[in-house]
Amino acid sequence: MRTLLTGATGLIGANLVRTLLRGGERPRVLLTPGSDARSLGGLDVERVSGDVRDGHSLAKAMAGIARVFHAAGHVRFDDAGRLLLWTINVEGTRQVLQAARSAGVRRLVHVSSSVAIGHGMLDRPATEEGPPPERSTPYAESKRAAEELALGDWGDLQVVVCNPTFVVGAYGTGASSAEVVRLVASGVVKAYPPGGANFVNADDVADGLLLAMRVGRPRTRYILGGENLTHREFLAQVAEECGQRPPSVHLPGWAARVLGRTGDVLGALSSARLGWVNTPFLRQLFEPAYVSSALAQRTLGYRPRPVRHGIRDALRWYQEQGLLPRDRPLTPRGVLVRS
Repeated sequence: MRTLLTGATGLIGANLVRTLLRGGERPRVLLTPGSDARSLGGLDVERVSGDVRDGHSLAKAMAGIARVFHAAGHVRFDDAGRLLLWTINVEGTRQVLQAARSAGVRRLVHVSSSVAIGHGMLDRPATEEGPPPERSTPYAESKRAAEELALGDWGDLQVVVCNPTFVVGAYGTGASSAEVVRLVASGVVKAYPPGGANFVNADDVADGLLLAMRVGRPRTRYILGGENLTHREFLAQVAEECGQRPPSVHLPGWAARVLGRTGDVLGALSSARLGWVNTPFLRQLFEPAYVSSALAQRTLGYRPRPVRHGIRDALRWYQEQGLLPRDRPLTPRGVLVRS
């Protein structure tokens, strides 16, 4: 059974490719011309050139394909990137769904995000059935709109939606979610915001996506998460794993507002990506965003592990890429047990 991946060079996609290869499959990957493919280095995959915004290239990529993992997407949180977010995340998803249906693809797993899920408290984590958060980012709005498309009626094409949380692991390039691990290891992060989130290993997400492809119910979404942690707890784990002092300064609201507004102004003046320095992203760090993966665990057999696995994988990857000093040994201390 032939499989196509979009977004294969990203953090989730690169781990999914390796999961498929370990299972004896040689997947086809859609690569945007000029994309950074370091995360696929040395892997035996079939590479085809194309773009999720180009229906013609998608039609070629879908030829002979039985199932599709659609993991391609653009991440930017400020208003300056709204148009590109919509073009890639929403209209690109529409093009992928239409091409898959036209090609007679049987099943498609759409990789969304937990940002499309409502925010929950530690004692009442959000589920797939909850309402979306009251305050949002342009990125979250694009992911919810893409989900609505994926959950529609696509005829004989069976579509399952998965919502990974904050993903940590190896093979991240550019400004992936795992970048925070490198920043802590580099000693750059000194402060922690008061909120919290759910953190998950990239290879656990890959396993969850494969389970969703095999046994997921069409027109259903599944949260693929790991551990609910405060930001301070997560950053402390990262610091412990790489021998750094954990961030000890509480980030005050006024400082976040000043940083955010500065980033907003610079983002409006320049097309350069400013990453996390903008009001929408910094604001969400002050809110609890805890979720539950109970549905995926109960119905798919999804079994996430402690996020320390992903932290260690990310640190190893950044050392291999020369983005962290190779002569400084990592000092893992946490006990790893399957949750």
